[in-house]
Amino acid sequence: MKVKKTVRAGLVNLTKIKEKQLSQMWKNYQRWLKDEDVDRLYSAHKQQASRNLDKVKDSKEYPIFLRKDLIDIEECDSDIADYFFKVPTKQRYGGIKVPIKTHIEIKKDCEVCESQLIKKDDKFHLNIMIEKEVELKENFDGVLGIDLGLRNPVVGVALSVAESSQEVFFKGDTIKQIQARYSYLRRQSKNGKKWEKREYNKVRDRLHKITTKLVNYAEENKLIVVVGELTGIQNQDKGRTMNRKLHRFPHFTIRKMLEYKCKDRGIVYKEVSEAYTSQRCCKCGEKGTREKGLFKCNGTEINADINGAWNISKRALGKPEIRSLLGAGASVTMPELHSDDLTSGSAEVSSKYFGIRF
Repeated sequence: MKVKKTVRAGLVNLTKIKEKQLSQMWKNYQRWLKDEDVDRLYSAHKQQASRNLDKVKDSKEYPIFLRKDLIDIEECDSDIADYFFKVPTKQRYGGIKVPIKTHIEIKKDCEVCESQLIKKDDKFHLNIMIEKEVELKENFDGVLGIDLGLRNPVVGVALSVAESSQEVFFKGDTIKQIQARYSYLRRQSKNGKKWEKREYNKVRDRLHKITTKLVNYAEENKLIVVVGELTGIQNQDKGRTMNRKLHRFPHFTIRKMLEYKCKDRGIVYKEVSEAYTSQRCCKCGEKGTREKGLFKCNGTEINADINGAWNISKRALGKPEIRSLLGAGASVTMPELHSDDLTSGSAEVSSKYFGIRF
């Protein structure tokens, strides 16, 4: 299976001549997109951009698409840069060779694909698309069901095909705290836009840490990752305050991060319907009631988000395509649950539970 990933890179230690040539190329490209007559622009850049000309807006600047057959990357044995990247351009014969710093290593078994040159805050950056072959794992010991919500943003429950199940509690509370803090700062500031970028970077950094720990856990325990499908969640109307929180919470980003990180390690990633997972008891399957974060049913009390994640795991285990990947087709044994084992929001009330704080 082939997996693609984007490597972010900054152009460093540019000479004045190279910076001037890149700036001229950038300026010519933006003018050409706006239907201005430009001579000194590489034909390959025009060909790549022509696919999206109908979406161009005069007020915006757009990245330059770099065709993979015109890209060349060399390792750089220096503290200043990680690699040399050749940018094809009409401003210099043979292209502009620029030193770059990347956020991750570009391994030798990776193929460099179409990339993008971006200018942000008067600095040039590259989004380098790489592709590599990954062997998809064939045997798993269970599933990690993940429920995405607002009270507890990320909750996971692992069910194994061994003699017992194990419960995992990933809270991710700081996502809400970051969003609440920057929402307040925007309201108090005349220039709210400057806080948007900071919030975006903070939330994205936190999401990367959360999803990496989830995938690490799945890999260590040989688990298939299953996430509840949130079809139509952005269209729900739950009142002004709840709508704001619901629409701003990055459900889609979490799912996409989990998906590509799982694929990168050969872990199976699936999405299943969330229908009734929050209404049915994970122990008996009957309808229960939710009150202040607790799910109650026939004397059983359990954290409502854990109940939802548990039901997602059970639903996944009922799928033939998932069952076929589990070792030896063993049956899943469900442990007994008692109301004194669980409390609302607690991740450390019994030996079955552990929390990962962010």
